[in-house]
Amino acid sequence: MKQKESLVEFPNARGKLLRGMFHQPAGVRSGQLRFDFYGSGESEGTFYEATLQSEIADARAAVRFMQQRKGVDAARLGLCGLSLGGCVAACVAPAAKARALVLWSAVAHPAILQNLSKKLGNGSPNHPGAFQYNAREISARFLQDAAKVDPLSSIRRFARPTLIVHPGRDETVPRSHAEDFLQASKAEVKELVIIPGADHTYTSIAWESEVIRRTVEWFREYL
Repeated sequence: MKQKESLVEFPNARGKLLRGMFHQPAGVRSGQLRFDFYGSGESEGTFYEATLQSEIADARAAVRFMQQRKGVDAARLGLCGLSLGGCVAACVAPAAKARALVLWSAVAHPAILQNLSKKLGNGSPNHPGAFQYNAREISARFLQDAAKVDPLSSIRRFARPTLIVHPGRDETVPRSHAEDFLQASKAEVKELVIIPGADHTYTSIAWESEVIRRTVEWFREYL
């Protein structure tokens, strides 16, 4: 099926522009939005200004954008997120009235970021208390405020079909996070899939293909 791709931009709650790519198959009322959070990629701002709460707010803005976009069935919204993006998706799903949810390597306990910052990052020369990771400067505020976010409380209020995918060898987010999401979920239809041998971001063709296949099948069935 042919697919139209277009660059899009929309404001977040603070009026800053978020940018992304909208994909829409020809002749159907559906589409996919991939966007950059504030301070990332093509969106405005610097990552140092971002917090987990601001990313949740950005995701809500993205949901509103999709619900208002011509040619999209707003009643058939699915959310998918990887790692900390999975935490964001879980937090947004209930209020967004998503019809289905898929979590990849998702963070259930954001307080883990405090320990990961010590393990994975280096101190920033520009801001005391900040650290560098993947060429990004992450503020002390991001770490402190992240611990206040509770995605499990959100998932307890979400009863729609939920697929939780987790790597068999995730050195960043323990498997217990996936198990906690499964236990907290109130969905009548829910499933936990472990991808044997996979790392946190599924960095092999086989792992990536398996995750995408299962995700597409989930959305086809429940959207």
